[in-house]
Amino acid sequence: MPRAPGKIFADGPRELAEALVAALKAPAEHHDIAETLTHGFHSYPARLHPATARVLAELLADHSPEGAVLVDPFCGSGTTLVEARAAGLRAVGTDLNPLAVLVARAKTWTVPVRKRNEMRDLGHEIASQALAAGKAARRSGAEPAPQRKPKGFDPNARNRRLASWFAPHVRRELEMIAMSIDEHREDDVQIADVLTACLSAILYKVSSRASDTDTTWVPKNVPRGAASRHFAQRVELLHAGLADLGRSGGPPDVFEHDARRLHEVVPDGSAGAVLTSPPYAGTYDYAEHQRLRLDFLGLPHRGLDEGEIGSRRSFDAAGPVAERAWLDALTNSLRSIGRALAPGAYAAMVIGDSWAGGRAMYALDDVRSSLDDQLGVAAWASQLRPMLGTGERRAFEGRAKAEHVILLQRR
Repeated sequence: MPRAPGKIFADGPRELAEALVAALKAPAEHHDIAETLTHGFHSYPARLHPATARVLAELLADHSPEGAVLVDPFCGSGTTLVEARAAGLRAVGTDLNPLAVLVARAKTWTVPVRKRNEMRDLGHEIASQALAAGKAARRSGAEPAPQRKPKGFDPNARNRRLASWFAPHVRRELEMIAMSIDEHREDDVQIADVLTACLSAILYKVSSRASDTDTTWVPKNVPRGAASRHFAQRVELLHAGLADLGRSGGPPDVFEHDARRLHEVVPDGSAGAVLTSPPYAGTYDYAEHQRLRLDFLGLPHRGLDEGEIGSRRSFDAAGPVAERAWLDALTNSLRSIGRALAPGAYAAMVIGDSWAGGRAMYALDDVRSSLDDQLGVAAWASQLRPMLGTGERRAFEGRAKAEHVILLQRR
């Protein structure tokens, strides 16, 4: 969401249109929501703002029968699922990105207090062991640290991809933490996965990568022991957020799955509502943004590489072919959403215009052209995005760029 929001236009029944306008305004008016619950646990590029998700979740809850299931087919790191969980709604999320699924499950891991405390205590124990191992490694005659060999990854190729991103002492410390988590996986897969998400949350912080979305190598002076301390802090942060979140509702089901095949995990007509933010055409490359994390953690990502919808790389040279593929993927996703929804139920979608392959892509037009007779537009709100780069200014000179909240209804 922009720091300098633009004018908002809306259409549809007054109650619905006003709620959509409120959803667009929410990030500027309630920016602190992004730091509540488990929202601040793990960075994720272009995530749906939690304040927007909260307004829309409340709107959908008001227009759904009691006990209805809310579905997010593009759940990303779980923002919608967290807000659904906080509102006491049953929820289901899917995403092609295995890292997104890992993080979304961790952020909504509302288990009994005893289990949550077990995760925290084990996390601190692992951090202490890694610190001690790091000190021992500095003594004369210390053995070189063994390298992990995640299943399905060529160890030499993995090492080449990771070597330049971490200082040797940082890499050793991270691998020690990861190996300790792996040792506990047989005892409790859920706790191991949650701690793996905690490790993922600190990887870019202690690497030489500029940020989630910037793959530039930058020099960083990461002190010895910093990785272990950051890991312990992230464990504590998640533990506290889950304690706040675990006061109502039930944990969601999160699947690594393609939104275009939603019927394989969500029975036809069973969803009381859908709340989602699909990829914006040609804007991000989630597979590339998360490559370092995926390689380090040993998360297989072929499905994401091959199936990512609307990626920036798909628009690099393909021109009309990429646009057609994007529209086909959007059409199939909307059909899948319509198939999942109960008759009369609503789907709220947050999506923005984009600059893809050198041309303007108007998301509201794309959604409308991709609808079949199952879904109709019940209301919409659009907020202008005046902050544009040079190429964008040329592409959008005839018609302003905007962000949209679209409310669809199953006929």
